[in-house]
Amino acid sequence: MSGTLLHLILETPGCNAFELLKDATMEDSPPPIFYLPPECKVDGKQERHWKQDESSETIELSLSGEDHSDECFLFLSQMIDLADQIEAIIGLFNQTDNFSMGRFLFFIHAPLLHEPPEKLTDWIDAVAHFSDVMLFTGRNNQNSSCIQTIQDRYSNMRFPMESFILGKKTIPWARILDPTPRRLSHVFDSSELLDSDELPENDRYLQKLPGGDRARDIPNPFSS
Repeated sequence: MSGTLLHLILETPGCNAFELLKDATMEDSPPPIFYLPPECKVDGKQERHWKQDESSETIELSLSGEDHSDECFLFLSQMIDLADQIEAIIGLFNQTDNFSMGRFLFFIHAPLLHEPPEKLTDWIDAVAHFSDVMLFTGRNNQNSSCIQTIQDRYSNMRFPMESFILGKKTIPWARILDPTPRRLSHVFDSSELLDSDELPENDRYLQKLPGGDRARDIPNPFSS
């Protein structure tokens, strides 16, 4: 599986990103492999669950000698600290050459924006920092202005990530899954190509204080 693209997926509740991506890739040959977070329960032949190793420093993906795919999709957990998961994925890339970084896709269920949970904006800021693409599902007349507010926010902040509203019309999956990076953060890039301030240990959301705590915590609006 050398060089297999590993796409990272994080979604808010209600997005059904798994079904969207499964439908989008149903004609791919060989089919992609989907890695679901530990708490997710979905039945299927092509799905499996990832887990963190005992040290939590890397993510373990179950692979067999018969596995072969050009793409894998790894769904991040809504229940585990985002910074810890990012560090574990960086550990995976450092540990093996089997995978190369694909896209970080961030799915937002637009009805959530109309009555947002506490600290949702701070969490979205953190996820957007690592994301290549922001994808909105469930758009309607009530939440369309909320979507526009978020799109304007990151446009004004000059985030390079792309933004799409997913509807019933044809979805440009080829563009969405194009592995060309559009991330603000460089933590998934080769360290040999980075300046010191771009290294993971200096990332604004991964940096740690001398005592081991994060310099900036990422809130979890879905933990309660």
